[in-house]
Amino acid sequence: MYDEYDVNNATRFLTDMWATLDWDSEHMKRTPERFVKMLDELTKKEEFEFTTFESNSDEMVVCKDITFHSLCAHHIVPYMGTAHVAYIPQGRIVGLSKIPRTVRYHASGLTVQEELTKAIADRLESELDPLGVAVVMEAEHMCASIRGVKSPGMKTITSTMRGRFGDHDRLARSEFLSFIQSSL
Repeated sequence: MYDEYDVNNATRFLTDMWATLDWDSEHMKRTPERFVKMLDELTKKEEFEFTTFESNSDEMVVCKDITFHSLCAHHIVPYMGTAHVAYIPQGRIVGLSKIPRTVRYHASGLTVQEELTKAIADRLESELDPLGVAVVMEAEHMCASIRGVKSPGMKTITSTMRGRFGDHDRLARSEFLSFIQSSL
């Protein structure tokens, strides 16, 4: 029916589908308004001040199990999961609330998980100039769970390991991975 997904076919598909809906129904009257409001809410980036403090600590800081959600840039369908973020300070530490705020800031909008993981690491590197940064994200993508391959429960894991975390032979990488795998 709609074998080529170009703009004309997509428009025709939406027109055909929407024409069959009862827009006078109590449940549907405000659906277009709610849909636009939802997209606005899910794509709006909440600005924040990335507060840092002087510190002579050079011990690893790990924030794990940070929940996040985003919209797949390919399908505009949600994906959600957890992020685990670590850094090794070099003269500055960050207020702990700033790490989940960074995750949520970069997750707002249309993203792909691989680039989201990198963007979070980039932000921490630029703001802190740490000895190392590690970001591991695990998410379920609705575009693979409810459509396409229809594989509910499948998780995608992405990681970015830089500086002291990037060296496979260094203790920092192993220590971080053991932290996020355990419940301490």
